[in-house]
Amino acid sequence: MSDSRTAGDAGAPRAALEAERRTIDQLDAELLRLFNERLAAATRIGRIKRQLGLPIVDTVRETHVFERLLDLNRGGLLKNRYVVQVVAALMAAARDVQGEGHRPADGFGTPGLFAVFGNPVVHSLSPVMHNAAFTATGYHGVYAAIRVKDIRPAVAGMRALGFKGASVTIPHKETVLPCLDYVDPAAARIKAVNTIVSEGGALKGFNTDGEGAIRALTGTVALKGRTVAIIGAGGAARALADGVAAQGGRAVVYNRSAARGEALSADLGVDFRPLSEFTAEGCDVLVNTTPVGMSPDVEGTPLTCERLRPGLVVMDMVYNPLRTRFLQEAETAGCTVVDGLAMFVHQGARQFELWTGMPAPIEIMRLAVEAELTSA
Repeated sequence: MSDSRTAGDAGAPRAALEAERRTIDQLDAELLRLFNERLAAATRIGRIKRQLGLPIVDTVRETHVFERLLDLNRGGLLKNRYVVQVVAALMAAARDVQGEGHRPADGFGTPGLFAVFGNPVVHSLSPVMHNAAFTATGYHGVYAAIRVKDIRPAVAGMRALGFKGASVTIPHKETVLPCLDYVDPAAARIKAVNTIVSEGGALKGFNTDGEGAIRALTGTVALKGRTVAIIGAGGAARALADGVAAQGGRAVVYNRSAARGEALSADLGVDFRPLSEFTAEGCDVLVNTTPVGMSPDVEGTPLTCERLRPGLVVMDMVYNPLRTRFLQEAETAGCTVVDGLAMFVHQGARQFELWTGMPAPIEIMRLAVEAELTSA
């Protein structure tokens, strides 16, 4: 009797399960029909664009599509990160039917392998950003985060596995240089690499951090004639100091460790002072290049509001979380703040271009990271 009762109890849920599965099947069929209708419309648009002499790829229009759908999705069960992934795939398909897709030489067999090497690296949103870029452009690649304690065997593994490229983050940007076959003169000058490109079997090192940081800062303040205080003395600090000099500004490095700060000062000819001596009165712009305050240790901050002043432009290269405690302290002090998202996306866009030779879908990359941060 108990067996009969158990079977009866399970009957209703099982019937409900099958009913929901039939619903899913119907919805999938409808989605497939709509996807094909969308691609048919994209094909017609491609023909019209050719008649008008317009470029097939319109990144402004693509960005508007993403933003509109993300706005429509407010309050929906589908997280924004998945909206970005699905729409990026549809964009790639649309480019393909319009004759502007990226078709790899080896068909769609083995994807190009890419990764970010760092320690820690679990917080990194580089995979979200670059995989969205690959999907949106139709580039056949896959990007992963790999925790690396020793950069030498990681680079050796990259060679052995045929990786096409890699990002390099804390703490390996400086120690990776001897592992490479070629280092770009700008990266060699600052003694820091954040991007590896495999080209004809040779591994080449570049640095895109400086370009990313300068683009982010100059959207808020002109650097010519300004004094930029830089917290930290690692690879990102080196890239930023070099970029500030190129913009006609003056960089001053503040660091807890005198040895690393003095080494940076000697290499790049910038002033170094202990972080304990920092004063906001002596600078126009302040940038944190250290991982202090990065997820999961979100309560950390290199400076508190008492050591800042109103009107100071403060940027944090940490982008996860987007609103770090350091930026919160700066807002409390009346500073103008710049978060790390713009810098992160700009340096990533340059990496994408170095790896693929294709224009980076920079707005889609930004939206992908924003969607992930707001979905967390």
